[in-house]
This record gives sequence, structure tokens and C-alpha cells, in this order.
Amino acid sequence: MEASTTNMAYPEWRDAVDKRLLEIYCITIADAGFDEKYLTDLWQSNEHPSAFVEWFGNKYDLTSV
Repeated sequence: MEASTTNMAYPEWRDAVDKRLLEIYCITIADAGFDEKYLTDLWQSNEHPSAFVEWFGNKYDLTSV
């Protein structure tokens, strides 16, 4: 896979997304229902983990804990 300009390997990026989801919304990637293709597309498009989690929370009107 191509390297992302976020300077993270995909596993590191995915872990950062999962950690941020858990910290803010008490959900995981599995809870959110993301598939690997969707996540790898976001990673390859250089989406920052925190920006993605913020967008997701706003889109679905999630309440932070």
C-alpha cells in the first residue's frame, strides 16, 4: 500500500481511529460498522484519524462522553 501523508502506517492509523472513537464516543470501529475497505480508502486519502472521528460524530449527531 502507498504511504499516507499522515505519516502513519495503516495499522497505526486504524488503531488511532479506534482509540479516538473509544475516548470520545465509547464505541469501537466494530461498533460503528466500518469495513476495512472504507477505512483503507480514508487512510489512502490522507484523512487524519481525529478529523475522521470528528466528522463521523457530527454526521451521526453522536454525544461525546
